[in-house]
Amino acid sequence: MARTLFIVSCNHPMIFDMVQHRLDGTPDTEVTLDRRFRERRRRDDTTPAERRQADRRRHDIDSELTDLGWVLIRR
Repeated sequence: MARTLFIVSCNHPMIFDMVQHRLDGTPDTEVTLDRRFRERRRRDDTTPAERRQADRRRHDIDSELTDLGWVLIRR
């Protein structure tokens, strides 16, 4: 598993290509394109009580992806 994850917004494919090319062969680093279209849990109907204690995502990357077009996460 990669220790560093470089996520690039799907709105910036040129940044993705550049970063992927420059980091190619870098050990423990993965470059990926953000594939989310919207938050998954948005529903108008009621849902059963949440069983998890906290959200699994450790970082709120949405604002960074919007502002910069990319985000770097160290695991």
